[in-house]
Amino acid sequence: MRQVMAVILRELLILKRKFWRYAFSFSLSPLLYLITFGWAARGRLMSNGTDYMTFMLPGLIAMSSMMNSFGMATEINISRFYWKTFDEIRSAPVSDWAYASGEVLSGMLRGGIAAGIVIVLGMLFGVSIHPSPFLAGAVVLTTFVFSSLAICTAMLARSHADQGMLSSFVITPMAFLCGTFFPLDLYPAWIGAVVSLLPLTPAATLIRAAASGGPMPAAEFVYLCIAAAISFSLAVLVVRQTRR
Repeated sequence: MRQVMAVILRELLILKRKFWRYAFSFSLSPLLYLITFGWAARGRLMSNGTDYMTFMLPGLIAMSSMMNSFGMATEINISRFYWKTFDEIRSAPVSDWAYASGEVLSGMLRGGIAAGIVIVLGMLFGVSIHPSPFLAGAVVLTTFVFSSLAICTAMLARSHADQGMLSSFVITPMAFLCGTFFPLDLYPAWIGAVVSLLPLTPAATLIRAAASGGPMPAAEFVYLCIAAAISFSLAVLVVRQTRR
C-alpha cells in the first residue's frame, strides 16, 4: 500500500496545483450540453414519459466520468515523454500492480470530481435526481473501468499523436452512441447490438437507474464488473511489458 500511496500522492500534488483549472474544464462541456440540448428540449417527453433533461443528465454523468477518468492517459504520457517520471518509477522498487492501482485510483478521483460537478449543475438546472450509495457505486465502477483503459492506451502510445488517435477511437464513439443522449432503441438493431457491448452503455444504464431511484440492472452490473476485472488485468500486463 505504501507503493500505491506514493503514486497517488504524486497525482494529488498535481491535482492540488491545477484544481481550479481542472474544475473549470470538468464543468465546461456538461454546461454546454445542458444549455444546448437541455434547454432546447426542455419540457419534451421521451417515449416512456420521462422529461428529456431527466433522461440526459445521467448520460452526462456517465460521459463525464468516462472522459475525465480516461484523461489520466494524457497525464501518464506527459510523465513518460517529458518528465520521465515513469522511468524513475520503473527503476524504483514499485510493483506493476501498485503503479497501476495508484494511477487507476487517481483517475477515479478525477472522474468522481467531474461526476459530482455534473450532478451539481443538473440540480442548478432543476433536474430531478436521487443521490444515493447506488449512484456513487455506479460512478466508482465506471471510473475504475476507464481509468484502467487509460493506462492500457497510455502504455501502448508512442507519442501524443498516438494517444490522440487512440482516444478518438475509444472515447469519442462511446460519448455519443452509448445511450448518453438518446435511447439505444432508436438505432437500427445491429447498431444497438454493437453499442450495447461498449462499456459506457452498461455504465450509463446503471447510472440512469440509480439517478431515477430505480432497482439495479443486474446484467449491466455484472457486465461492468467483468469489464473492470479485464481492463485492470490488461493495465497491469501492459505496465509490465513497458517496464521490460
